Amino acid sequence: MDILKMTDLEIYEMGLEKLASQLSTAEKMRFLQQCKPSTYDYTAERHKLLANQPGIDEIVARIQRREAERKEEERVKTERIAAWRNGLLELTDIEIYELGLKVLADGLGAYGLLRFITQHFKQLSATQTGDPSQQPLSDRDVNSVR
Repeated sequence: MDILKMTDLEIYEMGLEKLASQLSTAEKMRFLQQCKPSTYDYTAERHKLLANQPGIDEIVARIQRREAERKEEERVKTERIAAWRNGLLELTDIEIYELGLKVLADGLGAYGLLRFITQHFKQLSATQTGDPSQQPLSDRDVNSVR
């Protein structure tokens, strides 16, 4: 399996299989529904942030606080995913999104993940325009490709 030699559609299909192996059909669909292009204007936000730059000491303190928070968040995420796998709780949409991205990144690598997302956007666009030749694959279609 050489990601560099695969077509976008093959990578998309492999990504769907990876998601199906780790998530339920409903969770996979929730992930795919959330995975869409953003209209966020980063440039405008960046200009606002750069206008009020703190000093180096404040930056270092923020980094240290954020690192401690990140470690705590990772611990909590790990506990929640373990509880979900044991059937003890339902994951939130953002948790499913993050888990789906991790599944794809681990299974396809960074380049494969990028190509999966690109193909997914094409599938979304085709669905919205009604082009039947570009309709998204169903679970049945993906299983028949295997």
